[in-house]
Amino acid sequence: MEYLLENRDWLEEQLGDADDDYILFDCPGQIELYTHMKVMCQLIEQLQQWNFRICGVFLIDSQFMVDGAKFLSGTMAALSVMVNLEIPHINILTKMDLLSKTARNQLDSFLEPDPHSLLADVHNGSKWSQKYRSLTESIGNIIEDYSLVKFYPLNMKDEENVADLLLTIDNMIQYGEEADVKIRDDFECDDDDENGRTDNG
Repeated sequence: MEYLLENRDWLEEQLGDADDDYILFDCPGQIELYTHMKVMCQLIEQLQQWNFRICGVFLIDSQFMVDGAKFLSGTMAALSVMVNLEIPHINILTKMDLLSKTARNQLDSFLEPDPHSLLADVHNGSKWSQKYRSLTESIGNIIEDYSLVKFYPLNMKDEENVADLLLTIDNMIQYGEEADVKIRDDFECDDDDENGRTDNG
């Protein structure tokens, strides 16, 4: 990421004229890049100066998220990125096609996280959960107060699912809203023919 910022002229040349194209930046997964460092915010600012419309796509492996505690952790990570980057944002659970039916059913209840349900799953009676109960509840309250985190499932084998996600992102960045309305060359207006033309017969 630092390399791109240090070579902005090269980056701008590589991006070229991409008025109608999607350009994907496959960013590193280290969470500190988005929560503690300025490099991503600086890159976003530069792209916006070049008139790019930007959407952050936060990907989390769905197999990692079927556990309540891990889901709570992933939700906090997603919220941290959303707050720090301050751009249109979507959270996606990947590899849904690899989950068992039982795991998919369990995950369905987490797609729009209810902190109280998550906390109930986390409080399993272990010594660790009892020791950090108040901390876990505080984290749950933060998620509830913001009410911003929602997850969308991604199944690469389901074309309709992929198309729906793309449409959601299109709407977020208002893709295509500035496009000119095109009228067919062979279009004829019957009203003009009937009302605007006189017959000198």
